[in-house]
Amino acid sequence: MPLLEVCDLEAGYGPIRAVQGVSLDVIEGEIVAIIGANGAGKTTLLLAISGVVATRKGTVRFMGQSITGMPSHEIVRLGIGHAPEGRRIFPRLSVRENLELGAFCRTDRGAIVRDIEEICSLFPVLGQRMSQMGGTLSGGEQQMLALGRAMLSRPKLLLLDEPSLGLAPIVVSKIFEVIAGFTARGIAVVLVEQNARAALKLASRGWVLETGRVSLFANAETLASDPRVRDAYLGDA
Repeated sequence: MPLLEVCDLEAGYGPIRAVQGVSLDVIEGEIVAIIGANGAGKTTLLLAISGVVATRKGTVRFMGQSITGMPSHEIVRLGIGHAPEGRRIFPRLSVRENLELGAFCRTDRGAIVRDIEEICSLFPVLGQRMSQMGGTLSGGEQQMLALGRAMLSRPKLLLLDEPSLGLAPIVVSKIFEVIAGFTARGIAVVLVEQNARAALKLASRGWVLETGRVSLFANAETLASDPRVRDAYLGDA
């Protein structure tokens, strides 16, 4: 049974149908990539899965249970974390407070402290900035904080939206190194990423969205070698 099943999903804003009949599945510990142009519906798809945007049609099932229409905080409790586009950290809270908010659904205080220490071992700069306000961090540091905050809920599935956007190459390398390590922890990932080449290197399978619909679906290696994908999203090697 897949960890996540999305069937014929439709979602949008007002009269706009940003996602139209999308179906996909994710198995435990798998990284899948969602690629497509700006406005293709990638972000809306993740927001619909996590309950931030209402589903108009179709179903979302997680661990065999329907989560269609479920409030976002309940979806987090079930084991889905979301690091949204733009990071959305709390600028007037400290790094520690931002991280602790990621564990809002947990009561195991000792384990939360240990998890924060583990995140600081992955991202040492966060450990050096614990009392610093989130809004004073660099873009790369804020992305590390957003990832760390999402991990604090101990998710079985992480939804990552453009984690490399606007970051320096050395920071991008670190971010992708950490994402690649999620599989060893048994964490599945749905990765929306403008850097399609890097995303397909990490992923086992991928979906291409165009104007809210799935236009291509295959294993990542096949997609990376598809001339349509290379011409539209990968550019020169």
